[in-house]
Amino acid sequence: MYTQLPQHQSRATSNAQRVYDHLLACVRTESPQEVLHRFQSLFLGTSGYQEPEIRQAVNAIVKSASKQEEFSLFFNRCCYILVNRWQTQLDCRYAIPNLIELLGQASCMPASLGRTQTTTRLRLLVKQFVKSAHFQRLRRFSDFINPRSATSAQQPLVTLLQRYPYLYKHCLVSQGDTQEHQQVVHQAQIQTQKRFELELSLYMTDILKRSARQSTSIIQTVGQPSTGRIIQPVYNPTLLSDSDLRSSLKHFVGKVDARNTHQDLAQHFLRRQGAAQSSYKHFKKDLYEYLVASVDTKFGQCRFNNQLHQCLQEMFPESNDRNMNDFLMVRTCQQVFNFLVIESRRQPKHWIFMDLINNIGSTSTISLLLKVVLLCKKVKPYLEKRFALLFSHYETHKQSTVQWLVHCFEKLNLAWCSQFGKFDYSYVSVL
Repeated sequence: MYTQLPQHQSRATSNAQRVYDHLLACVRTESPQEVLHRFQSLFLGTSGYQEPEIRQAVNAIVKSASKQEEFSLFFNRCCYILVNRWQTQLDCRYAIPNLIELLGQASCMPASLGRTQTTTRLRLLVKQFVKSAHFQRLRRFSDFINPRSATSAQQPLVTLLQRYPYLYKHCLVSQGDTQEHQQVVHQAQIQTQKRFELELSLYMTDILKRSARQSTSIIQTVGQPSTGRIIQPVYNPTLLSDSDLRSSLKHFVGKVDARNTHQDLAQHFLRRQGAAQSSYKHFKKDLYEYLVASVDTKFGQCRFNNQLHQCLQEMFPESNDRNMNDFLMVRTCQQVFNFLVIESRRQPKHWIFMDLINNIGSTSTISLLLKVVLLCKKVKPYLEKRFALLFSHYETHKQSTVQWLVHCFEKLNLAWCSQFGKFDYSYVSVL
C-alpha cells in the first residue's frame, strides 16, 4: 500500500532532489575547478549563489533539518555526486582531494560573522559533518582513489587500505550512499581481489620453480655452460618477508596437527555435532575444545583458556537446553569474534587480540579466527567488519608503529585466498 509522506518531509525530499539534479548537471558540463567554486559558494561562501532557486532549496533543507544526521545524509550525497563523476575520469581525480581539503578548511572557519541565521546554521551543520563518520569515509575514499606511489613506514595506516579488499565495503560505504558509489566500491573490491590472487599464485609458482631449479643445479656438473637466459623476477605481492609469507600460507593450507588441515578439522567438528544432535550447552563445550586445541598450551593455561571458557559460559544461557540450530551458530560465532578481536566502535577494547598476537603470533591468531569462519561461513563478513573497526581505530597511526596490525591484515588476505580463492595452494605444503 502506498503511504503518503508528511507534507514537510515531501517538501524536504523535493528540495534535496532539486539540489542533487543541479549538482549532477554541473559536474557533467563544467570543469572540476568551476564545480568546486560552485560548491564552496553554495555551502560555505558568503556571496550569493548564481541560481537563487538552488540557494532557496538549500536554505529550506537547513531550516527543516531537525537532526544533524538528516543534513549529513543530504550533504554526503551532494559530495558523492561530484566524487563519483570525477573518479571515473583520470584527469579529474585530483579534484577529489581538493574537495576534501575544502571541507577541512570549513571546519576551521567561524560559523557566524554577521550572516543570516540560516547561513550560520548551515556553517554549523557543515562543521559537524566534517567531524562525522561520513566525512571519515569520504576522506578514505579520496586516499583510495589517489593512492600514494610507494609504501612507507612513515605514512599513516589509511594509505594501505587499497591492499585489503575485504575492508572496502566496511570502510568506504555507508548506509546513505548512492547505488552508484556502492557499485564503484564493489567493482574495485572484485578487481583487487582477483589481482592479488593472481599475483600470489604467480609468486608461489615461481618459488616452486626456483626450488626445483636449485635442486637440479646441485647435481649438475661444475663448469657446465650457462644458457644465458634471463629469468624475469616475480615479486612478493605482500608486505611480509618471503619466509613469513611462505610459512603463513603453508600453515593455512597444510596440516595443523600432523593429520588434518583447517578444513578437515572444521568438517570433523560439524559432523560430530550433526550426529550427536547436541544441546547448545554441549556445543559450547565442544567449541571450547575445538578452539583451545590451536592455542599454545603454556599461554592457554596461563589465562586465555579460562577467559574463553567464561565467555562461552555467559553466551545465551537461556538457550543451554535447546537443540543447536543455525541461528545460535551465527550468533555464537559473532560473539566469539567480539571476544577475540573487538566488540564495537563504542567498545573498541582489543587487549585479548593483542595478547594473542604477542604470545602466539599473528599467523596462529589468524588461524584461530579462520577456524571459526570455517564452521559458519555466514560470519565471514562479520569478522571483516571487526577488522574494519581496528583499521578505523588505528588509521591515523604511522605504519611503523602498527606493524603487528599490518601483518594481521596481510595474513587475513592470505587466509581468505587459501580457503575461498580460485587458486589451489596445496602444493605449498611441500616447500
